[in-house]
Amino acid sequence: MSTAAKGLPPAKAYHRRPMRALNAVLRALNGLGLARIALDEDSLIRSARKQTGLNSFGDEAFLVPMRVLLNSLEEEADLNPLGRFLTAQSILRILKHRLLLEDLLKRNPEILQREIAPPVVIVGLARSGTTRLHRLMAADDGFLHLKAWESVNPVPYPESFERDVDPRMTNIEQALKAVLYMSPQIAAVHPLGAHEIEEEVGLIQHGFSSQVFEVCGKVPSFAEWLMTHDQNAAYEHMVVLLKVISWFRKDPENQTWILKSPQHMQDLDSLIKVFPDAKIICPHRDPVKVMGSTCSMAWNAIVRDTDSVTAEWIGQEWMGKTERMLKKTLEIREHQMAKENQLDVLYADIAADWKKSIQGIYDFLGMELTDEALLGMQAWLDRNNQHKHGVHKYSLADFGLDEDLVDQRLMFYRERFSIPYERSNPHLAASS
Repeated sequence: MSTAAKGLPPAKAYHRRPMRALNAVLRALNGLGLARIALDEDSLIRSARKQTGLNSFGDEAFLVPMRVLLNSLEEEADLNPLGRFLTAQSILRILKHRLLLEDLLKRNPEILQREIAPPVVIVGLARSGTTRLHRLMAADDGFLHLKAWESVNPVPYPESFERDVDPRMTNIEQALKAVLYMSPQIAAVHPLGAHEIEEEVGLIQHGFSSQVFEVCGKVPSFAEWLMTHDQNAAYEHMVVLLKVISWFRKDPENQTWILKSPQHMQDLDSLIKVFPDAKIICPHRDPVKVMGSTCSMAWNAIVRDTDSVTAEWIGQEWMGKTERMLKKTLEIREHQMAKENQLDVLYADIAADWKKSIQGIYDFLGMELTDEALLGMQAWLDRNNQHKHGVHKYSLADFGLDEDLVDQRLMFYRERFSIPYERSNPHLAASS
């Protein structure tokens, strides 16, 4: 079903000159047996314990997916030296937060007693308008939502209780400057900012069961493990982290969270296990457009950390993954969820009349759409025009994929929800 990939430069072409120079120096040192970054379990855990002065991780169920990930990183990812360093730092950050969490819960056991009201969860493919819908609804003060810095660093540092400005914020502000320097093209794909409304995939990452690792690295065996094993432990950990965040912010316990992550398409069974009464909103967009944009997103993220990944590999990997996620989600929605807890919305309808679509969502939720909420949403739209950070350009052909064949392969999804084409319908053209 693929065609020859064309149009995109090799991964290395995306590296700024200082990055190329640093990678060259580190490769030379590695060749001499020097400066190689450790990505083994013992070294990472030892470093996390040393840096925090803490020892206990509590429940160690996370070690199972972490070991699968580390093996995949070593055997498949072909990380360049800088990518290896950044990956190690990401894993170390997560381990440190798990140590901090266990210490915090021992000192404040009341955190686990907090109640979380059944959330509203946006469940849709990446690039199907989920971020726009999530941030629109989060502009309503009636919902609780995450900020990016909370998703990345969810557990308070000891200094977080003492300083006027939480050091977790400044940590992420500095990290994002580095990210946008190394990968400036990312801003047009997904708007970044330490204080932006953000999804909970960062919390799931703390269970080492996140698609974030797949977007940033070539880890197919880890991806397959995620797809074929339940991620209940990671989702249960996500709930604990939501309680910690809410406790630290002193949120009302009965206020509803608005959540969103494309990962829920893969792990809807785990989501409804931890939130059996959640209301889910499912946006649907032309799968041909979604597929091209998804491949572009993955490509623009992964090229920083490797020199050898190809666009065609991205196309094949995410085409298969998208099809499997859609089929799994449909199966769970049909057989494991109450119909009254599900609402389908079309990207095309939101684009045509967002206020009408939002009103339909609030009617489904049994909530009043207030003038204040609408003003907040309009203000968000005014601040965030669609191409604020540049136009996101992509083509399926860049990833070795053919539009008509992608359309045929995902036709079961288009027909199930009557999703309109964002181009002329090729099947109508063929029959005319």
